[in-house]
Amino acid sequence: MTAATSIPTPQTVRGTKTKVCLAVSKLFLKNGPLKRFGFRKDEITRFDSMDNYVAERVEQINDYVELFSPYVSFAGKTVLELGCNKGYLLNSFLQNESFDAIGAEIDPEALQVARENYGDRIKFVQTAPNAIPLPDNSVDVIYTIDTVEHLSRPSEIFAECLRVLKPGGTFLVHFSAWFAPYGSHLEDVIPIPWANAVFSMDTLLDVAAHLYDSPDYDVACYYVDQKSGKRKPNPFLNKAKWDEFLNRITIRRFRRVIRQLPFDIVHLENIGFGGRSFKAGRLLGKLSQVPVAEEFFTKATFAVLKKPESAG
Repeated sequence: MTAATSIPTPQTVRGTKTKVCLAVSKLFLKNGPLKRFGFRKDEITRFDSMDNYVAERVEQINDYVELFSPYVSFAGKTVLELGCNKGYLLNSFLQNESFDAIGAEIDPEALQVARENYGDRIKFVQTAPNAIPLPDNSVDVIYTIDTVEHLSRPSEIFAECLRVLKPGGTFLVHFSAWFAPYGSHLEDVIPIPWANAVFSMDTLLDVAAHLYDSPDYDVACYYVDQKSGKRKPNPFLNKAKWDEFLNRITIRRFRRVIRQLPFDIVHLENIGFGGRSFKAGRLLGKLSQVPVAEEFFTKATFAVLKKPESAG
């Protein structure tokens, strides 16, 4: 994607580790010899436009239906999506089953788009880091997809989920932990797998800030203002915001969080790589079941939690 504005002078890169990270990153970008092993390969188009990005996310809906359906049906229930963003996944679930849909999101801009697009059939509420503005015992099912790693207070918001669930209600959790190959969420600009296991987040952000303003990086669609077509100000300079955006939760920490709350744990599994993007990933799938190695070779962690029937 080419943004309709001039590219400023790249940020200065200092320090040996930062320079090494930058040099390796360039091998995966544009015409680099390792491009086919990164997430900026030509076959992966979600970075090119928001339409492509949403389409790829929605395309996965059948996978989530298949994953959730052995444990709960949405039909006829009140269903809440925690971290609904712009509402497209929740709307896609509605194409499969009829239910009362509620989308919960902390970002007011995303909520505004969600209401404009789906407000006629979905109720949307704005959350706080530790609060969901819904009554006690009011929801049958809560699900969250690729959101746990962004919760600044996961224990508190999970306790809120417990509060708003009806007794016997189900909480479905699906997320990718910190040490996954692209746990830093920088795969479009630093396409090195497991970069966050080798370099500090400060180093990664310094490199990302440099690349963002360099000709080596084709800016991803979500860094372009959809109205003006211009690239947004460098998003990698504000490290405090990235600390808020990513809680760096590990699988081990997630287990600890859910076990400290009075949920019944119905199911808990690590899903290994499936080889959809990289066929070699299938060979590493079994490592998602091995202690310690699971942190690095798990595509997603999936949990099914129940609020006890006796809970008020």
